[in-house]
Amino acid sequence: MNMETIGRYAFIVGLVISVIAGLMTLANMSIGAVGLAALVVLGIIVGFLNVTGSEVQRFLLGTVALLLVGAGLGMTLSTMPVLPGILAAFTSFVAGAALIVALKEVYSITKAK
Repeated sequence: MNMETIGRYAFIVGLVISVIAGLMTLANMSIGAVGLAALVVLGIIVGFLNVTGSEVQRFLLGTVALLLVGAGLGMTLSTMPVLPGILAAFTSFVAGAALIVALKEVYSITKAK
């Protein structure tokens, strides 16, 4: 199994866990700290394996937009707990990837000078 396939599966698993975490809010349950840590680790894997140099700016812009939307939806859709729950979990997942992508980009910029 090549690295691209592993990265693709990590993204799919992270997405599925995010949806499950959001659905768990209906039953007043939580995936807890271990679940969120697993999402961050999956995000880190995705950041290393899936985001290439030409995709960095689009990925980071999308991440910022997702964080802003997540914050806005968390405030406006508090009566509909599933969507903010999914978004909160997915944001944890994407934050791990964004951390790695941003660090790789900063390293790339400083190395080039």
